[in-house]
Amino acid sequence: MLMAVAAISFWNATSTAQAHGHTTVGDYSLVIGFHNEPAYQGEPNGLDLFVTNTKTNANITGLASTLKAEIIYGDSKKTLKLVPQWGQEGAYTAYVLPTVAGDYTWHIYGTIEKTPVDVTMTSSPSTFSAVQSKSEVTFPSPEPSALELAEQVNAATRLAQFALAAGVLGLLVGAAGIFYGVRSQNQAVTNARTGQDKASVEV
Repeated sequence: MLMAVAAISFWNATSTAQAHGHTTVGDYSLVIGFHNEPAYQGEPNGLDLFVTNTKTNANITGLASTLKAEIIYGDSKKTLKLVPQWGQEGAYTAYVLPTVAGDYTWHIYGTIEKTPVDVTMTSSPSTFSAVQSKSEVTFPSPEPSALELAEQVNAATRLAQFALAAGVLGLLVGAAGIFYGVRSQNQAVTNARTGQDKASVEV
């Protein structure tokens, strides 16, 4: 049983390492990727960062206050709060929910034990996975993408605005009809009274 657990743990560690990018800054090794890989659009995820000393193989702790993480997609950037991963020394994360499929870039900057760090790494076959559309794995029916949901919301909004405009127009037409009806009735009453008055004078 213990051997099976050890084998599974080794396989998971190996898979994670293969799905992440590696770089070195001074005496430190940085392993960078998404916490959940493959990463899917619209699903909670985050940074997966491991820092070790290349000379001593020691896991470096206490970096949440000296390093910062920035996630980049196209022209969009967002600074995220770096926090230690529970139960793993030298491991850090920063929570994010990627809303668009495609290639993302992690920017790690600050200091590691007084060593300046300014590293950028973009998803690629040799680093970490790009964010994929959930349509590739959804079953039995595809889940709409964020763009499709936005289009549906926009369509519903336009329909609601049209219905509102039609309702207002209907009210205006109805009010106009009532106004002219009352006016016509008043005019008829006035004409009738005028006719009666003329008849009285003639008599």
